[in-house]
Order: sequence, then structure tokens, then C-alpha cells
Amino acid sequence: MDKRLLALALCLFFSLSSIADGLYRSAVTYAPASSKQLELDRLLAIETPSEQQYLTSIALQKPLVFERQLKRAREILIIGGEAEAGQIESRLRTEGFYSKDIHKILREFFSSIHPDDEITAPRVMEFLMRLNAQEGHWNYLFSESQILDDYSALECGLGAAPTELLGPVEHQYLMKVAHPDMQLSLWRFDPIEALTYPVATLVETTVDHYRFIDRFGNEFGLLSRDDLAMQISDSEQLQCQKLDPAVMRAYQNHRREVILSEKQL
Repeated sequence: MDKRLLALALCLFFSLSSIADGLYRSAVTYAPASSKQLELDRLLAIETPSEQQYLTSIALQKPLVFERQLKRAREILIIGGEAEAGQIESRLRTEGFYSKDIHKILREFFSSIHPDDEITAPRVMEFLMRLNAQEGHWNYLFSESQILDDYSALECGLGAAPTELLGPVEHQYLMKVAHPDMQLSLWRFDPIEALTYPVATLVETTVDHYRFIDRFGNEFGLLSRDDLAMQISDSEQLQCQKLDPAVMRAYQNHRREVILSEKQL
């Protein structure tokens, strides 16, 4: 048995145990600190940001302050529901939410969550996803009835697909399909946090490619339907190949176990 087949057999073995143990959970609103910092740096470099961009930068730069802003906005919209519309808008502006478009997004966001739900860091991230993709591209992930199935796992490398079983961690993706609306999203693994999280959602399908955006509404990349090349920036292209999702999950679960054991030494 050659090296690749041996590694595949080991991964399948780990797959059986890891799936049974349920090592990984999905976290729709999780975002690595590095991703948040990159987005914050991009926003701070904009000379004249829009209100949407300004609010996003505040949420990333001062999350606790923004949590309080959202809490106050909900109090204004719920408790102040009997007040004149002009008074409510004035109070929202006092809390840093100025335009009627943003007020509409606030109302839609609060109506989508239970009145008893606390405004916490995950809720802030959910609000940012709705704020930055106002066409509702991410809404299906927050539906209570949605079901996600692994569609395919992609391993990618710069210029060419990896020759070993799995390439660099930062170039591994898991595609999920949501039922019943068949929306596609790209996910990554975080073995240290023991979770999977989405990095992009599908916004356009053509004969030639899939186009994805990230959770801040930025262009994420184009995935060619012909040769699985993923153009993720003006200068960088990943060449991907398909894997059985169970293999990638098993490999990542194994990596997590290794990290945990090293921490305990």
C-alpha cells in the first residue's frame, strides 16, 4: 500500500470515530480574529466610508460598545413602538444609526430573533452579515428549518492542486448545500476551536463559474465549474480538487486531537 492509500485508510478510520464522537460543531457567526482584523484594516483605509461601512468598523473595533448600541436600538424600537415615527428615528440617530435604510435593517433584524434573546457577540456578527449583504444572501443560514449537507470537500494549492492527500490548511474548503433552497456555502475548519464556520456564500451561478462573497459583502472569489480553479484575488489563484467530505473531516478531527494532546503535555 503506497503512502497516499495508507493515509486515506487512516483518515477513513478516524472518520468513523470522529463522526461518532461529534468533535466538530458548526458556528455560523464565528470569525477568526485575523479575518476581522483584515476587514477592519480595509474599512479604516476608506477615506469616506458609507454608514454601513462605518457601523461595521465600529462593531469590529469596539464590539462591546456596539453591543450596547444594538441593545439600545432594540429598546427604542420595542418600548418606543407607540411613539411618533419621527421620535423613534431621532432616538435611533442618537444611538448612532442615522439613515432610514439602516433603521429598516434594524427592524428586520430584531423581528428575526426572539424578544428574549440577548444581544451578544454572535448576534452582533449576525447583524453584520445582514447589514453587509442586504440582498439576504446569508439569511438562509439563520432559518430554523434549514438543513445543511456536506456537498464536496475541496483541497487547493497555489497554481496547482496539492499532490499529497491534503494541502495547506488555509486552502481547504468544505462546500455545504442548504435544503430545501439548495443554497451553497463554503466552510472551513478551525481545529483549535473545534468548529466549522462559513467563509463565503454563493451569489451567482453561470455556465462557467460560481461567484462567492464573504460575510462582509466583499467579493470572495470565482470557482470554475470546468477545472475547479478558484480565483480569490487579482493575483492569486487556487487549483482545487474534490475529496470525500468524510476524509477531510476525519483529517481535521485528527489534527484537533493532536493539538489538544500537545496542549496537555
